[in-house]
Amino acid sequence: MKKLIFALAMLTLLASSCTSNKAVVYVPANNSVEVAYPDYDDFRATLKNSSLTGVDVAVLSKETNKQIRGFGLGTKGNADVMVEAENKLVLKNNSNAPIYVKLKVTEESRDVFKKTGDYVSFTLKNTSAKPIPLLIPSVMNPNLSPFSESGVDLKIGQEILFRAKGKNYVLLTVDDSIAQGAKINVPELLTKRKKELGLK
Repeated sequence: MKKLIFALAMLTLLASSCTSNKAVVYVPANNSVEVAYPDYDDFRATLKNSSLTGVDVAVLSKETNKQIRGFGLGTKGNADVMVEAENKLVLKNNSNAPIYVKLKVTEESRDVFKKTGDYVSFTLKNTSAKPIPLLIPSVMNPNLSPFSESGVDLKIGQEILFRAKGKNYVLLTVDDSIAQGAKINVPELLTKRKKELGLK
């Protein structure tokens, strides 16, 4: 019931701000908020995590509740997410403190999100008990929660970065050696890259 109440409050806030469609979403500790926008067929959700704790972002099917795409959004992280008419946006807080996420909703044609060029769809898998913050320039700054998986759809040549000792380093560059649907063990790759770079 609590989740539904917050979802309805969120919709009311968005509807009352039709010129800018901006809001700050409050996600209670150990809870989630569902966001749907019935006035739009498809919309772009621009998110910025204003809290000191990561938040899980997922687009789920309204009919089956199956996850279509998702990722962790780290502290001060930002991302754009496409939410189709048949889907809903869910923000989940797994921490013991409330989280605030800035949200801007813009009506979009799904044609805007069609991929041009060569893209690879694969999964970043965190097999460790620690969160792993990553940077995907011009795309998003995901934070991989412990024992989680985050699906990505990235263009050939796109770099995925990690931060160590105050600097950014390349974790991997997307190329055709990554098979469609592959699952990449991020902690294993991170350990290997740090060793190669002399960071350990």
